[in-house]
Amino acid sequence: MRILFVSNPLRGHVNTLLPLALAARDAGHDLAFTSGPDMRQLIERHGLRAWAVGPTHQLLGGSCQASWLDYFARSAAGRAAELLPRAIAWKPHLVIHEDTEFAGALVAARSGVRHVVHGLGLMPSANVWAAFSGRLDQLGHDFGVAGLAQRVRGATYLNVCPPALQGDDEPVWPRALPLRHGTGLPSPGERLPDALDALPHRETIHLTLGTVFNGATEVLRTAIAGLSALPFNLIVTIGPGADRAHFGPQPAHVLLEPYLPHALLLPRCRLVVSHGGAGAMLGALAHGVPQLLLPQGGDQFANARAGERAGVALVLSAQQLSVTSVRNAALRLLNEPALTRAASAVSGEIAAMPSAEQRLPALTALAGGRRPWQQAS
Repeated sequence: MRILFVSNPLRGHVNTLLPLALAARDAGHDLAFTSGPDMRQLIERHGLRAWAVGPTHQLLGGSCQASWLDYFARSAAGRAAELLPRAIAWKPHLVIHEDTEFAGALVAARSGVRHVVHGLGLMPSANVWAAFSGRLDQLGHDFGVAGLAQRVRGATYLNVCPPALQGDDEPVWPRALPLRHGTGLPSPGERLPDALDALPHRETIHLTLGTVFNGATEVLRTAIAGLSALPFNLIVTIGPGADRAHFGPQPAHVLLEPYLPHALLLPRCRLVVSHGGAGAMLGALAHGVPQLLLPQGGDQFANARAGERAGVALVLSAQQLSVTSVRNAALRLLNEPALTRAASAVSGEIAAMPSAEQRLPALTALAGGRRPWQQAS
């Protein structure tokens, strides 16, 4: 079977789709993984065929902070123009795209095949969907497909959000199948730097603002100052291309790195401090690690509310952020057993969700017209 994966040119979005793509490849399916040219190397390092089409993250402005909806719409329009003729010629049997990626549904409609929407974190709310739907229909109109938003909402949705973080609202996607979230897989041969083993303390805190919002250097500096006073190793990922010199000299127990795969790093961590991106939040919870969330934009505020509601996270707003507030919140997370117990319970929920390998047969059944959501749990 030929399966086409489509993602925005964002590392966290590509990373989330990788476990299912790798499972499909290992099951013998022929697949292509489409994203921007800047994601090609990441995809190919995992031994997958990469279709580098559409704009890079930098061509889209290097940030989706100002208008995430405009970012995703412009990304899809640029990608669709290149992807459509290539995909139609390749004739995929199934298209799988992440939930902020609009071009995948368009390709499926024009190719006459089914598509699957892969969640990134929490299922988007009705308000977010209302904003998405208008842009989806406009994209469809521009490329000769009517009712694209309704097509997307009628598709099967892979829900990577564990039950404890889900709200009570009516889901946007009625046909949803649970899928265990994949945690930042390392590329073949990738390993943690030797410097981690030389750190002096027994336990470790990880600080990150991801690979999109890592430009908030003042937030990182404040968090480093608050956390470095604690008797823990502090591993800070400052983002690919970021300059260590912006943060000045650090004590021996603080290590600054551009990027580290969470699948390797998180098992070492006692606490995670992050922006609340879905990948970082779910990755930490998969290992039962409580977290301090410093939301910066996008879906991070909704993620932070869900984490706080579930008792697995504490949250500091921009107005609350200070060296003292970061240190005090970290001490509470490290010393209150209820927070760790709640994170451990969510870890159990994630472990109980079907893996990519277990979920794949239900998805390939779609290409044959069967309806896996009627039987699958």
